[in-house]
Amino acid sequence: MQMEIGEIGAVRWYVYRVPLPGQLSSAHETLAIRAGVMVEIETRSGLVGCGECAPLPAFRGGSLEDVLALLPAVAQQLYNQTFYSALALVQQTGELALSFALEAALLDLAGQYYHCSVAALLALPDLSAIPLNAEHRPIRDVVAVNTVIGSQEVGIAVRQAEVAVAAGFTCVKLKVGRDTQLALEVARSIREALGPAIHLRLDANEAWNFEQARAFLRACEPLKIQYVEQPLPRDDLAGMALLRKCTTIPLAADEVLSDLASARCVLTAQAADILIVKPQLTGGLLLARQMIHEASVQGVRCVVTSTIEAGVGVMSALQLAAASPEIQLECGLATLQMLADDLIVETIPVKHGHMALPGQAGLGVHLDKAALAKYQ
Repeated sequence: MQMEIGEIGAVRWYVYRVPLPGQLSSAHETLAIRAGVMVEIETRSGLVGCGECAPLPAFRGGSLEDVLALLPAVAQQLYNQTFYSALALVQQTGELALSFALEAALLDLAGQYYHCSVAALLALPDLSAIPLNAEHRPIRDVVAVNTVIGSQEVGIAVRQAEVAVAAGFTCVKLKVGRDTQLALEVARSIREALGPAIHLRLDANEAWNFEQARAFLRACEPLKIQYVEQPLPRDDLAGMALLRKCTTIPLAADEVLSDLASARCVLTAQAADILIVKPQLTGGLLLARQMIHEASVQGVRCVVTSTIEAGVGVMSALQLAAASPEIQLECGLATLQMLADDLIVETIPVKHGHMALPGQAGLGVHLDKAALAKYQ
């Protein structure tokens, strides 16, 4: 059934800069401020969909300045477009994070029009003919998530991990830096404190060379590590493929994934056991869904994660995870508490290591205009 959602009548955007009270350190940078832009697309019938664009230049992709330079022209192109023509346009902006935001806003509109969640739409084989019973597609209501430990100080990291487990988390992700000895000490201490049942994963953010990574992985073999994320530079697919043969610990690809083509390169090179899918940085929810499907066909697991963006971006990623039955590992979406404000009216709670879809149609969240004004 073709959608009769109506023509686009307005496109609005709101730039934000939200502090991270505790900061977040990785091998790339120390993140103290998260900057981005919220977008709203309104139809002539009065429906409003929202999306979030939050580039990470140090990670991959363009900058917020690049996005803001493009937005007026893209908005002008979207005026008077129908859903399907607009969807084709936003997938070709040239900026992955902008395409993600505009596509999410369109899917939010579609979900509201059909009285179903964005997850239900993403679970469809395609969007060329959306059935009236889209809301009955088999999707999950809740998604298991991990907590993130950013501290490299042993005592602080252990205490943070213990607090998270006491709150119900069953998976801990530890950010590690270039110092492999310190990383090993922190990982050992957390494993000793938490016991063997809690899942422990490590994120190196491209910090090591091949020999450092091989030695570290060998030392970590007794620690029951769920996986190690991007131990080598993103362009070293051959090294990742060889490193997989040197360890029983699964390796995850993250920074190397910038779009569907890059995911296919990783799969062809057999360079990862797991793909870390960040829809904010992969060009949109539909492309991310395709990435997950193609990886699953080849026996490669996936994890959906945020990029420490605000509430609209996190909810968009949560909808993707809920729509993807292939995903069985905990997802990296419990990150809103790192920000001073999530910029949405609703609360997205984390309960006992799980996040639930809201009961409303579309994305199920709305922009907090007062908060946006405060953090503009």
